[in-house]
Amino acid sequence: MNQAIRTYGVVINLDYSHHPVNECKAIWQKIFQTMMLEGFHNDKRMFLITTILDKDTVCNKARHALNIMDAHLEAYNKHSFHYITDFFIIDMSDYVDLRLPPPDVGVILKEQHQANTYTH
Repeated sequence: MNQAIRTYGVVINLDYSHHPVNECKAIWQKIFQTMMLEGFHNDKRMFLITTILDKDTVCNKARHALNIMDAHLEAYNKHSFHYITDFFIIDMSDYVDLRLPPPDVGVILKEQHQANTYTH
């Protein structure tokens, strides 16, 4: 049985409105490091992984990264989930970047590629 290669994105947003910025930045750095160790790479506000693993396994890898991080934070009586507002996974085959024009809209380059004009 062939396993399909899929790309998953894990979104982690921190609660900057209820926690000091310096603490959130420190937490983010630890999240970043542990997600990299679990095989994810960072792309803007998302951690991506391209794999043959199923979604449940990828979810467990992301949870494991935060559990590793929490083991280091326990000495400070802190836990990553107190700082997190969003923690979810996206199958990137379902991801639509709404900043881009719909597929049925043509793109015309004008004036020697100086500006993009979208036509309907």
